[in-house]
Amino acid sequence: MSPGNKSNPKALRVIPLGGLGEIGKNMMAIETADDIVIIDAGVLFPAAEMMGIDVVIPNISYLVERADKVRALLITHGHEDHIGAVPYVLKELDVPIYAPPMAEALIRARLREHKLPNAPKINSITPGERVSLGDFEAEWFSVCHSIPDATGIALDTPFGKIIHSGDFKIDHDPIVGNPSDFGALSRIAGDGVFLLMADSTYAEEEGHSDSDRTIVDSIHRLIADAEGRVFLSSFASQIARIQIAVDSAYASGRKIAILGRSMQNYMRIAQELGHLEVPDDLIVSPSTANSLPDREVLFLTTGSQGEPRAALARIARVDHREVRIKRGDTVIISATPIPGNETAIYSTQDDLVRLGAKLVHHKSNAVHVHGHARREELKGLINLTRPQYFVPVHGEYRMLQAHAELAVDQGVDEHDAFVITDGDVLELDNDRGRVNGRIDAGHVYVDGLGLWDEQVNVIDERRMLSEDGIVTVIIPRNAATGRIMGAPHITSAGFVSDDDAEKLFKDTVEELRNYLDRARTGNLEWTQLEASVKGTVEKFLHKRTRRRPLVVPVAIDI
Repeated sequence: MSPGNKSNPKALRVIPLGGLGEIGKNMMAIETADDIVIIDAGVLFPAAEMMGIDVVIPNISYLVERADKVRALLITHGHEDHIGAVPYVLKELDVPIYAPPMAEALIRARLREHKLPNAPKINSITPGERVSLGDFEAEWFSVCHSIPDATGIALDTPFGKIIHSGDFKIDHDPIVGNPSDFGALSRIAGDGVFLLMADSTYAEEEGHSDSDRTIVDSIHRLIADAEGRVFLSSFASQIARIQIAVDSAYASGRKIAILGRSMQNYMRIAQELGHLEVPDDLIVSPSTANSLPDREVLFLTTGSQGEPRAALARIARVDHREVRIKRGDTVIISATPIPGNETAIYSTQDDLVRLGAKLVHHKSNAVHVHGHARREELKGLINLTRPQYFVPVHGEYRMLQAHAELAVDQGVDEHDAFVITDGDVLELDNDRGRVNGRIDAGHVYVDGLGLWDEQVNVIDERRMLSEDGIVTVIIPRNAATGRIMGAPHITSAGFVSDDDAEKLFKDTVEELRNYLDRARTGNLEWTQLEASVKGTVEKFLHKRTRRRPLVVPVAIDI
């Protein structure tokens, strides 16, 4: 933790490791003097500038250093931004996991993908179940969200009750799953709530969120009326949306072909758990679908967010091995853009229309509803729980701020509503709360089998390569003495054209030789010489071109 006021050993500590100040990578640590529990461990999907990165996970170094205190990882629901980092956590921390059934099944599938043994410490829990964890006792309660088995978590602590809402909305008659159980929440909150942490995703949006039932007729009509094939793209975890599509396909005499591994996995798990009902013989292979009349086919596909490797994006690029768009196809995008994905999404949609598809999305038809509470629902949660302290979670900073202001409007003291972000250490006792220092809680980048924190400059180097290219400076040296033997040689890629390179690099070599002649480089270690060459060339090239390529000195021993 960074220097600051001395920590209060008698306070409860609330430490977000992800998800506060961003959408994704949700992870929260709750700490007493003797024990720590973690709520969720998710991933952040990379922004365009995170070149080549697969996913981003939380930095858990704070927890690893205190591994003897960590009692459990508690999961609210099975979305990737809440469970995607679990395999990486289990590689560092030997802790039991408690998760609702859908999340538990999805976590086990992730562990198999990571070639980790089935962990016997993964426990499936049901709403109302209580688990003792040192200073904490946890209880889960049902909430309605865009994935089955979503829950909130209540923690009994030495300071009082903590309630973490999970991701939720109010839908009294959901297509799949349970309504948010405000009866259970009222019972849990009956003796008072010390701290409420609540979903802030739509804290800026007035009104109430809509039920999935409001889009049933629209999707059914679009599928029934389409003259050709229909492609419906949604989040694979949106089982209610998939159930609507299944029912619509069956009613209109269409067979369903599934495109995308995640769509297949989620549907299989949802069927096994009884959340999804699919009539016998409705599902066919893509190759069988291609042999059917167009009016008898519905493709369910991943890729609503423009993910380059997802099925819909590959279809749009004419890069899918089994399916091609043809004129007369209808593509329904049953999702809204996640902030940061807009460019990829609109590029995919443009390509689909260019290939002759009719595009349907949330701006043109009622084909999507959100899974998060809006302001009226958030007011209801605050008024039901009447917390002493309030911390908005799961949102970008403006969302957190809007939610904190809403809580104050509903009666929370302005000094007891805390807008904190990843790494802040919030200390709470029965008398007051304060932010007391910070810990390292930045991004950890996952690229294949590699993990890099923000101190590693790989991302910056990739950005430089993409913007200004690379310049390689080859330095011939005497293998025995380390002395430079002759003139350096310079090559580049993605920096300047061949016509410009000859004169520019001739002048660069001259500048570098002048520097090397002035400096007594014969006694320098390679690391020192490398830094000097890199700095000299970078400075000269920027002066001449106003660009900053990645400069890589390379020693050739003779």
